[in-house]
Amino acid sequence: MHAKRSPSGLRFFAHAPGAPECALAGETLAHHLLKLELAAAARAAGGHAELEVRGPEGAWRADVLASDPAGAWRMALEAQLSPITADDIGTRTERMQADGVSSVWFSDRYRPPWFGQVPSVRVKAVDGGGLVVVEGLAKFSGGQWEEGPQVPLAEFLRWVFTGRVVPHRRRDPVRSPLQARISVWTPPQYAQQEAAHLEKGERRKRLEQEKKRRLLDEERVRWKHRLASERGAAQGDHAAAIHALRERQAALERPAFEFIRRETGVHPFVEDGGAAEFAMGVPVYVGMTPYGVICPVASRVAAIRDRLAALVVFVASERERRRIAAHAGPGQRIEVLNGGPAAVPPQRQPTGQDPLPLPDGEDASGPEADRYSRRDRMNP
Repeated sequence: MHAKRSPSGLRFFAHAPGAPECALAGETLAHHLLKLELAAAARAAGGHAELEVRGPEGAWRADVLASDPAGAWRMALEAQLSPITADDIGTRTERMQADGVSSVWFSDRYRPPWFGQVPSVRVKAVDGGGLVVVEGLAKFSGGQWEEGPQVPLAEFLRWVFTGRVVPHRRRDPVRSPLQARISVWTPPQYAQQEAAHLEKGERRKRLEQEKKRRLLDEERVRWKHRLASERGAAQGDHAAAIHALRERQAALERPAFEFIRRETGVHPFVEDGGAAEFAMGVPVYVGMTPYGVICPVASRVAAIRDRLAALVVFVASERERRRIAAHAGPGQRIEVLNGGPAAVPPQRQPTGQDPLPLPDGEDASGPEADRYSRRDRMNP
């Protein structure tokens, strides 16, 4: 080794040519000088520093191993100037950590690929000698991370040794130029502020989600009530429509009876209530043969139009006639009855043929001619 002095005034020993057996053989001058700067800064910061210290069973080797004089902590200060992948440097960091040795990686290169993936800083020589940490410190402000101050290397290490700054894996967004940096050095209170900010954001998000769920639940309940109300109203309308239909059918039973009796000369009989096979209309029979239907449901007429074709359909209004005609077959006979004289056809003129026989030998012109009957009260 030969004693030398660096351009910044640092005294050091240079390797003698042709000494490959030395542990320092193969190092570049820049790497060796950076190690010396790290060792000097560690001692200036109050720590003990040794160069080229190997871990148990040679699992790792620290460029500079800084330690607390009281033995409270050990820290590897790594001068990394040659290219290395983020995976490799992460593996080396884990090996040292497994033996209770934390690490700080130093480089004077501009943002190498591993920078910020492990606890690391970038240093730069300044006029007058010495190194300054120019990248690696960060502070949390306004919900984002931003670049921290630039400090002399010895001051940075003093902060590290005393816990004033700690390595922290950030989670919140960052401002330029921290985009690619995961691990930063920051005072513990900034890490706590980030945690509080994240918790506040998560709490706000939960409240917004709960509010959204509550609004959806309220909307679902309103729709449920609305559907129930509409269903109830529809059921009420349906019940009202059925009631109105039955009232119309009941009102037209006698006019239909009279109509058919005058048209055929025979006492018909009226079924008791609507029948599904007649579109819920009330059938009126002459003998055993259906002759007419009172007020069938218009929407069901199309399904039985062939059955209705030979019958007379009795309705209570012109509007009802048009509704049924729209579903019935062509030429369907539909008579509008309102219970008045105009609704009953005149007495049929004699044709020379005997009228159809009446039940129980009754005469159509007898005193019973004004009475209409139902099937459940009269046997044909």
